[in-house]
Amino acid sequence: MATKAEFLEQHPLFKELTEEEIEALAQITDEVRYENGAMVAYQGDVADSLYIVKSGRLYAEARKNDIENDSYVVSSKNYLTGDYFGEDWLFVPNVHPANVKADSRQGNPAILLIITGTNFVRFLNQYPQALPNLAPEVEMVDEEERVVGGLTDEAFAEAQKLFAKAKRRRSVISILPDELVQYSARRSRWYLLVQIFLPLFLMIVIPGGLLYFFGTQPSDAFLYRLRFWVPGILFIVLFGVLLFQVLDWSNDYFVVTNKRVVHREFDLRTFRVDIKTARIDQVQSVEILKPTFVSNLLNFGTARITTASAFGTIFFDNIDNPIRVKDTLDRQSKMVKTLDASREQTLLRQTFGEHFAVRPQYEPVGEKAAPLPPIRPAYEDSFWYRLRQRYYWRVETENAIIYRKHFIVLIIESAIPIGLALLGLLLTFVLIYYFQFTFRQLLPFLIFGYAIDIFWLVWRVEDWRNDMFQLTDRLIVDIDRRPFGFGESRKQALLSNIQNVNAYTPGLVHTIFNYGNVEIETAGAESNLVFENIPYPSVIQSDIFAQLENMLEQQNRRQRGTRHKEYALLLDVYKQTMEQDRIPDRTPGDVPPL
Repeated sequence: MATKAEFLEQHPLFKELTEEEIEALAQITDEVRYENGAMVAYQGDVADSLYIVKSGRLYAEARKNDIENDSYVVSSKNYLTGDYFGEDWLFVPNVHPANVKADSRQGNPAILLIITGTNFVRFLNQYPQALPNLAPEVEMVDEEERVVGGLTDEAFAEAQKLFAKAKRRRSVISILPDELVQYSARRSRWYLLVQIFLPLFLMIVIPGGLLYFFGTQPSDAFLYRLRFWVPGILFIVLFGVLLFQVLDWSNDYFVVTNKRVVHREFDLRTFRVDIKTARIDQVQSVEILKPTFVSNLLNFGTARITTASAFGTIFFDNIDNPIRVKDTLDRQSKMVKTLDASREQTLLRQTFGEHFAVRPQYEPVGEKAAPLPPIRPAYEDSFWYRLRQRYYWRVETENAIIYRKHFIVLIIESAIPIGLALLGLLLTFVLIYYFQFTFRQLLPFLIFGYAIDIFWLVWRVEDWRNDMFQLTDRLIVDIDRRPFGFGESRKQALLSNIQNVNAYTPGLVHTIFNYGNVEIETAGAESNLVFENIPYPSVIQSDIFAQLENMLEQQNRRQRGTRHKEYALLLDVYKQTMEQDRIPDRTPGDVPPL
């Protein structure tokens, strides 16, 4: 029988991949042999993997309960050698729509190749050139267009969404690696038209009226000079107001993803950017407001999103068709609840199987799949790489992500010693060429002065480097450390205590260089942390939300596991008691005759 790599190389999904990519893909693929009649997947369980039939046959059967709670089959399907299902689940997890059983009655063992979505996304991150080779290949089969190679259109579109975001990782709204945008909008163009109507009207009427007024006056040299200057100046001023309104409108965004709700507000008056966000599971209600006849007529209004976060309410104001926001959030909230229930069901089945030592009806073939190790840069041991790791604004280690302040902060803090160094050079030049001093005479003063100045500069650089912020799987830490061991202060908060994360750039310089502050609001007001003067604050905000989501998922899994073990223990005790016939009847027996 063909190996994993040989089978994958010949499969229509991956036939365009290179030998190196096939070997990497085989490393993340599990090969599993199932007994006849074994359950491959249960209807309603979490679906986050691609399944490929290497040998044998699978039978899928979707069932539904009627009003009398009787189960009946609504659809069924067979999967033969080479068939596959679940490619959409590689990028967007869902639930299994049917029960899937293994059938090896024909003599061929049921063997599956299984690739999880997490491992496949990591594979594409390391081999981005493989994605174009997974594009759908369509041919006419029985007068119908069918995909005969590559991913389906839907799966390929989702993959493109995921990996197009890598190019805009540091954009104004940073998207998580596995996050998909479900809704994105600016404020309505009708709202913009209302804002610019008055300055546009005045820009046409007032200068035109003044030109007409000056043109009807008797010939006068002073009025003649004002004839073009006054209308021209007013036109420029009103055009500036018009441009201001357009720029202010174009930099505000409203986004709903499969994980979060995001409102980015740019205030052109102060050049401040605020990014407010809340998790989907924090959304409590959505209210649609169309307060005027005009807003109802033009179908624009406000979506008022009440959340459990510290912000309380997030407004998507003056947007087109605001009901789309409600529909999107309802759909995402329903999906989150469905996946939560599915994970509960999957974990419950696993816990009961472990507690009662149920023998699995499958066995792995060969080596178990392992995530691809991160690619180490070829220059990792070089001096420049180590220097970059020492001073770069964002450094990922095995246990934490380390952030430093923006480099412009170092430049500002080092301005005085650098300025004094330049001033010293200028003074030396003046003393030598205008006052006939020799370099030998000035050398002791230069050595003393520049030694102090260099020490001052090194102190500034080290003080900047030592001030860092750390994000781990449990903690957020703000470290303020003095150079050369002259003291340290540390403030930290548990990830589990985080209520909300607010990112903003407070001014013009911050907006130009894209750096600002990240405020972490925790359960105790005095424990709030602020990451100040951080580059790309929206990226750090997304990092914190990603780490928080992972922590909450693990925490929920532990809590569910503990609860399920209690259920299993209760059921075990009940079963033992029943086997010993120690439980008395709880319902009355037959009624004796009169």
